[in-house]
Amino acid sequence: MALDSYRYLDRTQIQTLFFTGPRSCQYRLRWLVHHGLMHSWRVVMRPGRLCRASIFLLSRRGAAALAEWIDDEPLAYVRRAEHALERRFHLVHQLEANQFFVDLAAVTRGLSDCGLYHWVGEHGVANAYAEGDERGSIPDGWGRLLTPDREVLIHLEWDRGTEQPRRLRAKVVGYAAYFTDRPGARANQVLFVAPTEERERQILSLIRDYVDADRECSRFWTTTTAFIAASGPLGEVWAGGGSRRVCMKAMDGLPRSERDVDASIGKPGWWLRRPGGGAGS
Repeated sequence: MALDSYRYLDRTQIQTLFFTGPRSCQYRLRWLVHHGLMHSWRVVMRPGRLCRASIFLLSRRGAAALAEWIDDEPLAYVRRAEHALERRFHLVHQLEANQFFVDLAAVTRGLSDCGLYHWVGEHGVANAYAEGDERGSIPDGWGRLLTPDREVLIHLEWDRGTEQPRRLRAKVVGYAAYFTDRPGARANQVLFVAPTEERERQILSLIRDYVDADRECSRFWTTTTAFIAASGPLGEVWAGGGSRRVCMKAMDGLPRSERDVDASIGKPGWWLRRPGGGAGS
């Protein structure tokens, strides 16, 4: 289900989400690959460089088996698996965006009052917009972070510095158009992660130019991969136009619901508490 939702996960990411150690993770992944339910790609690095963990994605057979298990029609699942295989030139970008949510799940694992309760992949967000007959910017991932007193809604934009300024502008304008004057819009946090501080300044400039700060809208935040590497996604790394950076738990959110924080993604036994996985209700 995780591979159907997020397309690509490497072995370390899978171990972080579902296993307590490497041996049980490797044994299970080897079994799934051997039975044709998953594809495995070994990452070949140049000599002298740290080897990266193998990458896994759902096979056609695995997609069909998943659909049968949850008693659904297989066509959409198989098409998603084929799309992931054919469009693998987006693999690095998707893996890095997925790593953000895996890191967020890992850093909140030991916190009793905080957790990543939802994580929805890109195609899941697109399907939700289609079902609601709405159109908004499609993030690289959507999440719901439970904090002691609120639920922060996350829209992740993982920027690798390759998109033209007009594409960045279109994303900012798209979010602003969708959320402006929408009730509860400020609970939605659009998080841009840039590869450099120069790129971050460019994104902040676009936000200042195209988002009306005096109207109800989603909030926009930026950081860099270096800040996240140093302090983690939950640290005081997010710039929003103020004089200092803030942490995610300080951002606006919805009032806390009765969702069980112990069932958040990455916490011990969370998938047993959540049969529908992290993308469910």
